[in-house]
Formats: sequence, C-alpha cells, structure tokens
Amino acid sequence: MNVETSEIPDVNIAGTDQKNRPLLIAIIILLALLLISNLIQAFSTYQQNKINAQRATIYAQRVQEAEDLAKNQQELLMGLLSDYNSDAYGAGVDRIAEQQLIASEYTIQILQIIGLQNSQILMTLSSLP
Repeated sequence: MNVETSEIPDVNIAGTDQKNRPLLIAIIILLALLLISNLIQAFSTYQQNKINAQRATIYAQRVQEAEDLAKNQQELLMGLLSDYNSDAYGAGVDRIAEQQLIASEYTIQILQIIGLQNSQILMTLSSLP
C-alpha cells in the first residue's frame, strides 16, 4: 500500500495573522474597560439606592416625630384654652381687668409654644437630607 501523505499547511487556528493581532488586543482592552466601567456604574447605582433608602427612612422618622410633636402641642394648647376659660370666666374673677391680665398671661404662654414649635420645625427642615 502506497499512501501518499500530503503536508498540512500552517494555519493559524484563531484565524488571525500577525497584522490583526494588535487590533484584537486593542478590542479586548476596550471591552475589558467597558466591563469595568459598567461594574463601577452598577456599584455606584447600588450605593446611591442604598443612601436614598436610608434618607427615606430618616425622613419618615422625622415626619413621625413632627406629627407626634404637633399632636402633643395641640393637646397642650387645648389644655391651655380649657384652663383659660375656667380661670378667666370662673367665679373668682370679678373685673374685666383681671380677665385681661389672665388673657395676656395665656397669650404669652401660647406665643412661647408657637415660637418653640417654629424653632423645632426649622431644625427639622434644616436637618433633612
């Protein structure tokens, strides 16, 4: 048996020759940089979402605190109004001057409460994220 063997020519398995090699390396580097950029962007988005969630939680807590404060102060004001009515129009008050003095005292207390409320609102607003 006489089998003829032929030589197999050298073929680059990757299908590239030396001229295209730098171009392929550049493409690989660009793809790697694109991948890194996307990973950094995804991490940044994750961190931003995490920060936004924390801010939302803090904001909800402060809103709840403000609502509780408003409720407590409303109860205090209603108590003051009730006390004022009993003090100013009670049996022990004979003169209008006494009623005016009592009204002035309660007005000062209410103005102090409103001032405290305003300062607390400003502190809450200034500390919001």
